[in-house]
Amino acid sequence: MSPFSIRLVVNALRAFSGAPGLSFSAAAGTCLTVVNDRADCLCVLADMLAGHAPAWGGQVMVDGIDVTGLPPDRRPCALVGWRDPLFAHMTVQANLAFALRARGEESHAVAARVRAVLALLGLDGLEHARPATLSPEQALRVMIGRVLVFEPPVLVLDDPFTLLPPAGRVAMRRLVSRLVRARGLCVVLLTREREDALLLGDAIAYMDGMEIVQLGTALDLFDRPACDRVATGFGHANSLTARVASVDDDVALAHLPGGLPVEAMAAPGVEADQLATLCIRPDRIAVMFPSRPGMAGGADPDGPPVLEATLMDMRQMGDHVLLRFRLANGEELLARRPPTPALQRVAAGQVAMLAWQPGQAIAFPFRGEMG
Repeated sequence: MSPFSIRLVVNALRAFSGAPGLSFSAAAGTCLTVVNDRADCLCVLADMLAGHAPAWGGQVMVDGIDVTGLPPDRRPCALVGWRDPLFAHMTVQANLAFALRARGEESHAVAARVRAVLALLGLDGLEHARPATLSPEQALRVMIGRVLVFEPPVLVLDDPFTLLPPAGRVAMRRLVSRLVRARGLCVVLLTREREDALLLGDAIAYMDGMEIVQLGTALDLFDRPACDRVATGFGHANSLTARVASVDDDVALAHLPGGLPVEAMAAPGVEADQLATLCIRPDRIAVMFPSRPGMAGGADPDGPPVLEATLMDMRQMGDHVLLRFRLANGEELLARRPPTPALQRVAAGQVAMLAWQPGQAIAFPFRGEMG
């Protein structure tokens, strides 16, 4: 089999009657990350993939074989997560060997496979350690090793880094990336952390509840979000409700409450005299602090609309500065700028001019009701 051939195919998998069908595929030697803010939804998907919970409908195929009806011990989708802890009374070595011995594998074959996995996962010297003495990172390595001894074609990781400290999270991301490439594994990583998806995902599926609202590359989700849920949930974009005045050449001119003008690219379905949700990422907002009062009204008439705003708060975030502004109508926007010396001279209460090019924002059809 080619190392990049499609290995896992999921077709219209549903958790319950009326639930949206989940469909995606992943190749050998790649990692598909599934991002969802809700741990319970990730657990349900993990259990359906691994066979621990029945699906209401749909299909799971591995290497062209329908495995939807197979029980967990016969399904080629191995699940790793903190809901299935190590056996506390067994050593690391015994934990790795337990299932192999339960299946009747010969002792010499079990020993050889355990030694290989210990070396692969950097667990040499911990063979006789008990789980209670392990760090969270080491425990996770053993959990992964417990299923790698079977050489599964698909590895499902259920929010695996959630209990790790920052250094452990970094180390385990590196380990998973190495396993994917070196072993040709097909990994499905379920996570609540966007950073996990960006660092590990060859493709990213963004879920809202039990629905996959977009599947694509990181660039797709950032620059071409399918809807406002992706733009705000994954891209952390500002969200503003506006009424569309006109749509010309795919550019929507709209007005925020209070009449403040804004422009954005119009997503399909955006029409004049209708409400829209305008999404603009914090890093796409240009910020200028006028040197004297009254300059905010002197914007270029041929340029994009300019919003006058008051700086409410400013936070140093290391590689960027996060600025929180309040518009004249009371709405707030977050802007993200490089930590320049000029920003060191501004303070809360100062007036700023905010602007963005139309291509940096997207207007989506409004889904809710104005409060």
